[in-house]
Amino acid sequence: MPRFYVDSRDIGTDKLVILGDEAKHMKNALRMQPGDIFVAFDGSGMDYDCRITSVGAAVEADILSRRITEVEPTIKVTLYQAYPKLAKMEEIIQKAVELGVVGVVPFISARCVKRPDNASRLRRVALSAVKQCGRSIIPEVSDILRFEDAVARMSAHESLIVCWEEEQITPLSDALKNDARDIGIVIGSEGGFEAAEVEKMRGVGGVSVTLGPRILRTETAGIAVLAAVFYEKGQMRR
Repeated sequence: MPRFYVDSRDIGTDKLVILGDEAKHMKNALRMQPGDIFVAFDGSGMDYDCRITSVGAAVEADILSRRITEVEPTIKVTLYQAYPKLAKMEEIIQKAVELGVVGVVPFISARCVKRPDNASRLRRVALSAVKQCGRSIIPEVSDILRFEDAVARMSAHESLIVCWEEEQITPLSDALKNDARDIGIVIGSEGGFEAAEVEKMRGVGGVSVTLGPRILRTETAGIAVLAAVFYEKGQMRR
C-alpha cells in the first residue's frame, strides 16, 4: 500500500489533509482518486490508514484507523559519515535509513575531497527511503558539520565505534560486546582518517576497530557495519 508523509498539524480527529509535493505526487504521478486507500505517517511513529475523499491542490482523506508502527529498532544507531565524492552520500543515506538508523551526521574530515553546500537534498532522500521501507519515524539528517563539531556530537553516545583501516587489533565484534543501546558509528571518506583525527575521537570515548583484511569502499563500509550492528543487537528478527 502506498505511504505518504503528512504534517502532524494537518491531522484531525477523523480526517487529514496532505499538501505540497506529496499531494502533487499522489495527484499527478499516481493519479489517485477518491476512494483510493493509502497509509499516512507523520514521523512520530504513528501510521494512519486512510481513504481519499477529494483530490485537488490538496488531498483530503478520512482516517479509517491509526496504529503505532512496530518496525522501528529498539536501539538507537547514528551514522557519522565523512563526506564522500559524487552521489555516494545519497546512496549511503538511503541504505542507512532502510537498515534503521535514527540519524545520519555528514561531516568534513581532513581527507574529504567534496565540499557540499547543504543537506536539504539529503533529507529528501531520507524521507523517500522511509516511505519505501515502511518506517514511520524520519531519521534526522544533520547539517554538514565541521570535524570538530561532529566530534562534539559523538561524545553523547553510550558507545562510539570508529572504523579505521589502520587499526590492527580490535575487531568490530569486540566493540559490540556490551549492552549499549545508543551507538554511534563513524566512517571515513575515500581517503580514510588521519591518525590525529582518530585520537580526537578516542578522546571522546571512541573505540577504533578493524573491518578485516580487505579495504572497503566508504559506501560499502558504513552499510556493512550497520547491518552487523543491527544483527548482533537482535534487530533483524520478526
